[in-house]
Amino acid sequence: MSNSDFFTKAIMHSQPGRSYSVQFRRNVTTLCRAPIVFFSLSAFTIFSTHAQPTKDLSPGIAWEVRGHWQVDGQGAPILTGDPIEPGSLLHPGDGTTGDSITLLLPDGQRILYECFKPEDCARGFRVPSLYRTPDPFGVDMLAHIRAAVAGTREKSPMIEPAPPLPRDEVLTVLSSDKKARIDGLIMRLPAGRYSCDLHPLDGRTPKQFHLPFEKTDSPVALALPSAGLYQIIIVDELNSQRIDLVVAAVTPEQAVIGQSFHQAKQLMAEWTDFYYGWPIHDFLRAYLESLMLGAKPGQPAASANVSPPKASIGGQSAKGKIPALATAAEPTFLPTPGVFKNAIEVTLKCDTPGATMHYTVDGAQPMNQSAVYHAPIVVLGSELTIKSFASAPGKKDSPVVTGIFRIEE
Repeated sequence: MSNSDFFTKAIMHSQPGRSYSVQFRRNVTTLCRAPIVFFSLSAFTIFSTHAQPTKDLSPGIAWEVRGHWQVDGQGAPILTGDPIEPGSLLHPGDGTTGDSITLLLPDGQRILYECFKPEDCARGFRVPSLYRTPDPFGVDMLAHIRAAVAGTREKSPMIEPAPPLPRDEVLTVLSSDKKARIDGLIMRLPAGRYSCDLHPLDGRTPKQFHLPFEKTDSPVALALPSAGLYQIIIVDELNSQRIDLVVAAVTPEQAVIGQSFHQAKQLMAEWTDFYYGWPIHDFLRAYLESLMLGAKPGQPAASANVSPPKASIGGQSAKGKIPALATAAEPTFLPTPGVFKNAIEVTLKCDTPGATMHYTVDGAQPMNQSAVYHAPIVVLGSELTIKSFASAPGKKDSPVVTGIFRIEE
């Protein structure tokens, strides 16, 4: 394989695109109708490491908000970067179609909600509870990222290279002669002469263009004005942009920032192993921006997007008013979503008499055409996401509920 072929392959591998598809987990079997059940799980010994979801309401983050979304009972629109509490009920705007929202929760869950038809939009979407106790570092990391995103809604310090380039993030200690040694994706470039355009993200020093450097088999040494956060566009001899690189150059006294960054990379790798599509590059850049440029996480603002609404009971709203049309009860999961040591059977239940429950097991949006629940769903593989809603004659469809079930390997 030539150097250029290797680089092309590395580039394709290094930038997972946004996708609405969800990976199927191995060895997952769904039993939709009782007649096709050929075995019983009665012989399995089931141990749940988290039989009940954590009550920690550490907020997640709204990511890639498309269209108008809001928390039930509140009028303020949800913006990208807003905190979202587990258990919140979300509504897309006014029956429009094509709206979508991606939620990232501090236990690693990545959930996409979409509405394709007016009836999909009318149901609403219940944010799941945390299915495992979140890593305290993950909670703090999301708080930093929310702070960074909130600070850059109106002005983004990151430039937008055209066309989109392979991205990488590096933290390095600046030497006494102000050289930053860079490794990572840049090491996959063929040896030769290159240049870079330097964009200081703190604005304290001017931009610099066409700074030459030599690429060898050793980490690249780039001269920087000072410690700080930089976006660097790597350009080859043919004046083609090759890499969009963000470099955090720290002093030896700032080593704790390096520890936090490497811990964030490890946690991102773990989360993306189980939930395809985590925006790793965007998250690492926002996290570095928070650490390097002083975006401080604070208490969530008293807005519509913080407190989960009280669920209606028996078709009655939190204020005691009877809606024009009662809503079917939301499906519930037994056992409660969580992490288990062996294969399990998941039962769906709805308290509304005569209700029909539609569901999916691939993370896709359940619709009227989706499978109808008749028998327990068997989880044999490493992870299964179940989404479901209930419908009943004379009632509005329930919101879509989501359950994450993981089998420890």
